[in-house]
Amino acid sequence: MITAGIDVGLENIKAVILKDNKIVARGKGLSGGADRPGAIEAVWSQTLKEAGISASDVTKVVATGKGKFDVSFAAGKITEPVAASKAAALLCPKATTVVDAGADETLVVTLKDGGIQEMLINQKCSAGLGLFLESMAGRLGLSIEELGGLDVPYQAEVNDGCVVMAELDALSLLNHGTSPKEVAMAVVDAVAVRAYSVIVDIYRPAVECVLLCGGMAKNNAFVKALRKLSKLDYMIPDEAEYAGALGAAAYAAAS
Repeated sequence: MITAGIDVGLENIKAVILKDNKIVARGKGLSGGADRPGAIEAVWSQTLKEAGISASDVTKVVATGKGKFDVSFAAGKITEPVAASKAAALLCPKATTVVDAGADETLVVTLKDGGIQEMLINQKCSAGLGLFLESMAGRLGLSIEELGGLDVPYQAEVNDGCVVMAELDALSLLNHGTSPKEVAMAVVDAVAVRAYSVIVDIYRPAVECVLLCGGMAKNNAFVKALRKLSKLDYMIPDEAEYAGALGAAAYAAAS
C-alpha cells in the first residue's frame, strides 16, 4: 500500500511517500506565498519523481499544517498534533512527548497508550521562532547554517518574551560593541527559553522519552541551548524535519 503526507507550513512544504510504512521518497520546497497551490504541486511532482511512481499509484494523500486546505488533491486533512503523534509511532515508539519546533510555532504533544494526552501550541509574541532566527541571522551577517553551528563563549542577553524587544536588545548590543557571534548566541538562548516554556506549560510533562522534530531540530546551536536549559536528552531522528508529512502519510495508511 502506498500513501503520502503533505505538510504545508508557513515557510516550507514537505511531502513524504510511504510504501508499507517505509519511506520511499520525500520532497521539500518553499511555501510559495500567494501561489501556494502551485508550490504544493511542484513539491508533489518532485516527490513522485523521486519515488518513481505516478499520482495514480498512491492510494491516499493526507495533508496537515497551516496550509493543508490548499492541497486540493488530498483525500483528508488532519491537525498538527495528530500528525505529530502518528510520526512518533514510527520514528520513536517509546516517545512520551513530541516537541515540534518549526518556523512559526512550537507544538508540544504528550502521548499515552498510542494516543494524545495533552497538547499545547506557543501562540505568544515570540511564536515564530524559526522565522525569527532566520531574520536575526541575516541581520547579523550570518547564514542560518552558520548560526546553527556557532559555539562561542558569551555573556550577552536579549529579551526572551517578545521578538520585537529581542531584536531591539540585539541591535543595542551590536551598537555597544558586542560581536555579532555573541549576539547570535544570546538570540539562540532566548529562542530556546521560549520553546522550553511550552514544554513546562504542559499540565503533566512526560519527559521520559522526548522526540524533537521540526525544522529547528536541525539547528545545532538551538538544540544545544535547549538541552542545557531543560536538562533533557532529546531523541532527534534523521527525518525530524519531515515529521509532519510522515505523520500525515502514516494516518493515511491507517485510515
